[in-house]
Amino acid sequence: MYNSNTMMKIAAGYGLILGFVMIAVQIINYIIGVPLLMIATYIGGIIYTTVIYREKSLNGVISYVNSLLFGTLVSGFTFIIIGVFLYVLISFNQNEFQQIFNAILENMKDKGYAVSNVPENLISNPVFLLTSYLLTGLFSGVAVSAITSIFTKKK
Repeated sequence: MYNSNTMMKIAAGYGLILGFVMIAVQIINYIIGVPLLMIATYIGGIIYTTVIYREKSLNGVISYVNSLLFGTLVSGFTFIIIGVFLYVLISFNQNEFQQIFNAILENMKDKGYAVSNVPENLISNPVFLLTSYLLTGLFSGVAVSAITSIFTKKK
C-alpha cells in the first residue's frame, strides 16, 4: 500500500501545482493586500493534497507519520517552485530587490543583529534563494503538517 517512491512523485506533482497556486495568490495579495489569503491557501493546499493522496493512492487509509511526511514533501516542492519564481522575478527587477534587501539589512542592524558580514549580492544568488526556500518549505511543512495530519490521518 505504501511506496515512498510513489509518494515522492505524487508529492512533487502536488507541490508543483500548489507552488503555482501560491504564486498566483501572492500576486493577488500584492494587488489587494490580504496576507491571510496566502496562509489559508497554503494550509488548505496541504490539507487538500494530503486528503486526495490518501483517498486516491492509499485506499482511504493513511497514518499520522505518512500524512506528516507527505505534507512536508508537498510543502518542500511548493517552496522550491516559489523560490524559482522569485529568482526569475528578481532577475528582471534586480535594483528594486537590492533596495528591499538593503532596507531589511538596515532594519536588522537597527535591532542589534550583526549583519556586517552579509554579502550585498546575496538576494540574487540562486543557490541561496533555492536553499533558503527549500529549508523554509521543509520547516513550515513540518509545522503545518504536524497539525493538519491530526485531521487527515485515517485508519
